[in-house]
Amino acid sequence: MFCKLLIRILVASFACQTLVLIHPGLAHAALSESVLSHKTFSFTGIITIIFFLVVAVIYLLVNINQRRKTERLLQQQNEAMTGVHEELAAQEEELRQNFNELYLNEEKIRQNEEMYRLVAEGSNDGLWDIDLISGTGIMSERCHEIIGYSGKAVNIQEKWQARLHPDDAAEAMVKLEEYLTGKTPYYSSEYRIQAACGEYKWVLARGQALFDYEGRATRIAGSLTNITDSKLKEQRIRQMAYYDSLTGLPNRTLLTENVGKALAVSVLDGSKGALVFIDIDNFKVINDTYGHSWGDKLLIEIGGRLLTLVAESDVVARLGGDELIVFLHGREAQADIIMFADRLMKVFEQPFSINNRRFYATASAGIAIYPEDGTSVDELLRNADTAMYSAKKSGRRTYKFFDQLMYEAVAEKTRMEESLRQALVNQELRLHYQPQYHVSNGRIESFEALLRWESPECGRVPPIKFIPLAEETGLIVGIGKWVLKTACLFSQDIFVKNQTRLSASVNVSVVQLIQDDFVDMVAGVLAETGLPPEHLEIEITESVLMERFEDNVRKLVELRRMGVRIALDDFGSGYSSLTYLKRLPITVLKMDKAFVDDIGAGGIDAAITGSIIDLAHQIGLTVVAEGVETERQLSYLAQEKCDIIQGYLISRPLPPAEFLNKLSAI
Repeated sequence: MFCKLLIRILVASFACQTLVLIHPGLAHAALSESVLSHKTFSFTGIITIIFFLVVAVIYLLVNINQRRKTERLLQQQNEAMTGVHEELAAQEEELRQNFNELYLNEEKIRQNEEMYRLVAEGSNDGLWDIDLISGTGIMSERCHEIIGYSGKAVNIQEKWQARLHPDDAAEAMVKLEEYLTGKTPYYSSEYRIQAACGEYKWVLARGQALFDYEGRATRIAGSLTNITDSKLKEQRIRQMAYYDSLTGLPNRTLLTENVGKALAVSVLDGSKGALVFIDIDNFKVINDTYGHSWGDKLLIEIGGRLLTLVAESDVVARLGGDELIVFLHGREAQADIIMFADRLMKVFEQPFSINNRRFYATASAGIAIYPEDGTSVDELLRNADTAMYSAKKSGRRTYKFFDQLMYEAVAEKTRMEESLRQALVNQELRLHYQPQYHVSNGRIESFEALLRWESPECGRVPPIKFIPLAEETGLIVGIGKWVLKTACLFSQDIFVKNQTRLSASVNVSVVQLIQDDFVDMVAGVLAETGLPPEHLEIEITESVLMERFEDNVRKLVELRRMGVRIALDDFGSGYSSLTYLKRLPITVLKMDKAFVDDIGAGGIDAAITGSIIDLAHQIGLTVVAEGVETERQLSYLAQEKCDIIQGYLISRPLPPAEFLNKLSAI
């Protein structure tokens, strides 16, 4: 009984353990039932237990198998999850690295953008970037300051072209095209572009482009520099370099360039033209009378009038002073040039209005035709200048065409000038002395020193030819001092040898007289030679006095205070104003030869000569008659009480030795 109960309890316990896996509540009920019903244990109970046991075993086997499958599946999933985890970890590491790299790149981009912004803001240049395919582009803020627009823009190329200055557009487009087609290594162009305010600004555009595999430019970027100020300075410098500051006309430099280009063209196409050299007559008198400001205004007005006469291809220029040039380009017929010259002369027929005053001015002009009269600028200027001086010699207020005879005269003058410069050094100059006969005592008490030149190249040159040349070139200053010193030494030499004191009469040029040191020079020569001042006579002409009259009178007064005598030469041949006789500190009046030639026949000439002598005596002047050649003339002059006579009747001008011999013979 006890064994049966134990077996039942064991079976029930086993069943309950089995049921525990299935359902804990069901296992507890079965155990309770087996313990409580051990007394009623029967076959039916055993079958039930066996059934449950079989079911439990089957379930257990199924569950174990399923568990094993689950475990294997879980293991596989675990292995897969481990792989996924490892892959995710790797991806996470990669992402982390990518993130770090992205962060660093963003930082670099930020730094680059900041640097670009600083460069763009701090730079004086505007920056631009243009997509050549789409036509869009970006402009920096500095571009906005320069030309008035910035940021992103559509059709920027069209807008850029529309803003270009009409005079610069073609060249700007050519330079861009040359770069984009590979003809130039980089893009650089200066042009004017219209800003938003409407005014044009000068800019310098520079850039580089990107090209595709076909060599086609796809993008271009660069800088834009505002060069307006530098261009204005450049224009001012050019204005000063190429234009006359007073009249605004082209100066010699620009004239030379323009004429040079025209001459180069004429060689190719055979075109002709003319250069007109204009000089205002007596312009110095205008300056001295009214002041230099008047002269300046006159030049400005004349320049304006000349501009109305010429075509656009012609040039009106100012060389300097009162010299103006008109260059006529492409004038084939000489008749056209003559017509222009006639119109030019008529310009000066109308009065000029300066400072509300009307006055007239005239001009002389010389015309040189190219290529006949010259194939270079200097040659044309020289020949036109030569023709202009020929016009002045013809009475002024006219024009002359250059011809070869003018050139030969100028060439001879040039050769003579060069020889004259060497004449004093080579001792080619000589003094001849013409005695002056004192009518009252019949003695020779003075002489006039007359300059002569014996040139190895030119032969015996008349004074009328070389003295004006010496005055024109300024050589007369040195020559005149030599004449004065030589004449004073000759007078002293006569005194030493013969114990006879002869006064020396020396002609003085206006060029000498206007020198600031003229009085000091005379005083120095007198001190050096030892000649007493009262035995020196300075001869001046009326024309000499007209040059700086007041200043010259002052110098003559100083010479008179020193004791030097002053003679007015050729009286009656010039202005012959009696006012001069009253104002000038002269001691001697020398009548021109014209008043002596016909006095022997009596009549009006004799009357005028007698009146001059009488008038001069009344104001205390000594009278000298020049050019006395006949006894009849001498008789009349002696009758009219002329003080001194000079002429071939007494003696021609003599070399020093012959003069001394004649002096001894008398």
